[in-house]
Amino acid sequence: MIQLEHVTKKFGNNVAVNDLSFTVAPGVVTGFLGPNGSGKSTTMRMILGLDSPTKGTAIVNGKPYRQIQRPLREVGALLDAKAVHPGRSARNHLLAMAASNKIPASRVDEVLRLTGIDGVAKRKAGDFSLGMSQRLGIAGALLGDPHTLLFDEPVNGLDPEGIRWVREFFQSLAHEGRTVLVSSHLMSEMSLMATNIIVIGKGALIAQGSIDDIISAEGGGTVSVRSPRLADLIATLSAHGAHVVSSDADTASLSGITAETVGDLALTAGIALYELATHRITLEDAFMDLTRSSAEYTTSNEKSSS
Repeated sequence: MIQLEHVTKKFGNNVAVNDLSFTVAPGVVTGFLGPNGSGKSTTMRMILGLDSPTKGTAIVNGKPYRQIQRPLREVGALLDAKAVHPGRSARNHLLAMAASNKIPASRVDEVLRLTGIDGVAKRKAGDFSLGMSQRLGIAGALLGDPHTLLFDEPVNGLDPEGIRWVREFFQSLAHEGRTVLVSSHLMSEMSLMATNIIVIGKGALIAQGSIDDIISAEGGGTVSVRSPRLADLIATLSAHGAHVVSSDADTASLSGITAETVGDLALTAGIALYELATHRITLEDAFMDLTRSSAEYTTSNEKSSS
């Protein structure tokens, strides 16, 4: 388990993390989301003892990371896939890590096979592609068979097969009861990989909870209907809390009501339905709404005039 309590980190006058509190529970993959400059990397560095909080505490399995005697056996992490001595082979890199925590060399060969890079184990890490470096970084995180794992953008540079492997593998780790925290900008992938998410912006907590709960809190989506008696249908649905988002001759888009409720009310009122469909908002939609005022850089879709 990872616990942050009122963590603040300042670099001079710049507040990178602002009174941040959250808990990452075992048993599920937790996504860690935020715009560029939101403080995600700084937060992960504080969890791992690489930066010290200005205020507050970051705890891993009941104690600060720096108090763990053999950290690779308790916590595995991948923050920068290219942070490897370029002249060392992949196997020698992992052997050096293993020796630092008294992990047997046999475990090095296990994680090389597990991550699919045993065939290039003797190649220099500096010659690895980004995707291969990601697999080497994941192998290093798994080296001590830890209960708690942190990954920062682990699927960057991976091909579709590699992305699917990471997703399914991280989920299997969580199903074993491990704590898995994953930071990523790929909302479509995070919606498939994670169960819970933590969203921060400008160093502060914006939202946390299950993906379904957060999407529902942002409106959940809309229901579209088509009926020859649209006006009567809208009047009936509005009396039960529905709100018209848009409407045309015989179609309408509604919020604040489920498709099941629309079907039941239309049946009771004797109003024919030609079409009825639910349009659920995506995690990306919810993320954009949540972080709209927290993005460091924004762009406009408006075309400039010449």
